Parts: sequence; structure tokens; C-alpha cells
Amino acid sequence: MKRLLVIALLVGGVMVGGSYLMTGRWPWVALSPEEEQVAALRDNLGRIRQRWREAGKTQALGVDASSLSDDLPTQVDRLDQAVADLQPQLKTTEAREQAVLLRRDIATFRAEMR
Repeated sequence: MKRLLVIALLVGGVMVGGSYLMTGRWPWVALSPEEEQVAALRDNLGRIRQRWREAGKTQALGVDASSLSDDLPTQVDRLDQAVADLQPQLKTTEAREQAVLLRRDIATFRAEMR
């Protein structure tokens, strides 16, 4: 019985530790509304990157992918402007740090697009 309890605790500890390593936060700590806004903008960047990859794959096949990638630079500009507008309103340190990292990711993605 003790072994079963120890195994259950170890499995739970590994799951919580893995979750922390993947997300950078404990699973029982909820995101603040500010952090949720930044996370939504980060998800938006992920969708834009995915569309960029799909356009690249389509172009590699010899198909015209301009319809897939024409509006992506403007979407990146809008996303960067949204983050820039949101940054002064952020009160928590974590949300501000996440916004700074998101702006760096946007700048990196812009460099990749060129």
C-alpha cells in the first residue's frame, strides 16, 4: 500500500514538474486577465507563423502563394501595434515581461519574413 502511494505521488510530481517546465508556471496558478490578453496575442502570432509556413510549403510546390502571404505583413504590423498599445496598461510584472518577449518574437519573425 505504501509503495502504491509513493508511486502515485511520484507520478503526480513528475506531471506537475513537466507542466511547469513546459509552461513556466504552476498548474494551479491561474493567469491574470492581463496575462490572458498577452497570451491571446501570442496565439495570434502563432497562427500568423503557421500561415507563413503553409505559404512557404505551397510556394515550394510551385503554386502561387501570394494570396496566402500578401496580408501577413500587415497582420504582423497590427499585432505589434496591439502589443505596443497594451504594454503601458500592463500592471503585473509577468505580463510586462511576456509582452516584451512577444515584441522580440515579432521582431524575429519580421526578420525571418524578409
